[in-house]
Amino acid sequence: MIPPFADHPLIREFFEIKKSFRRHETSESRSRLRQFRNYVRDIKASGGDVAFDFVGSQNFGQATSNSDADVVIYLRCADPCEDGCPNGCVGHAAIHRRLIEALRRENEHAPGGAYDVQVIDTINLTDLEQALDRGEVDSHIILRFAFYRSICRAVNTALLRPYQARLMENQALLEYMRPQLRELFDGLCSSSKHHLSFNKYQERLVQMGIQIPGIMRAIIRRHQEDDSLLPPG
Repeated sequence: MIPPFADHPLIREFFEIKKSFRRHETSESRSRLRQFRNYVRDIKASGGDVAFDFVGSQNFGQATSNSDADVVIYLRCADPCEDGCPNGCVGHAAIHRRLIEALRRENEHAPGGAYDVQVIDTINLTDLEQALDRGEVDSHIILRFAFYRSICRAVNTALLRPYQARLMENQALLEYMRPQLRELFDGLCSSSKHHLSFNKYQERLVQMGIQIPGIMRAIIRRHQEDDSLLPPG
């Protein structure tokens, strides 16, 4: 599906950078995708639902054995969590625990062992659905969902697609939220240090003998100085 904020200058630049790096995806990134997909199938087989959005190195296809996996978790609790997700949410705790156990089993014989999983955010789809029903223009859960779906890499998009479709039908709501993208993007930069990571990814590719086109280096520099990408106001 088309990302909710695909036409925003900041998101367009981010997507171009991500696409450039993912042309040279690491074997570790591909392996981790398979592991998360296996985990999703296991959860489905037990009657549950879960999806993920990758942030950080996995989002760019540049994970190594030393990289953390930064993820947003989507789950459907029977009741709204409101401010209880993830802290105090039993569903989140169970999903997170099973994920760590599954990845530990998958990687017990890997040279570096199991990698760390950092949960950036958790979204209860029950809360999201109710906010969409109400068309809440000030809903932070809708804004976070729209933002992650604009920049991240998903596992189990089938679970997320109906919610994204409903959001895309409400263009007035998306337009209302557009000015708030800067705050979310600044938060992502400070939490995931992705500006610094861009330089690391570039150095890694150069060491492999892969030259990054000058135009892409310019886009990365502009993105790291993102004030120039954002429209006034």
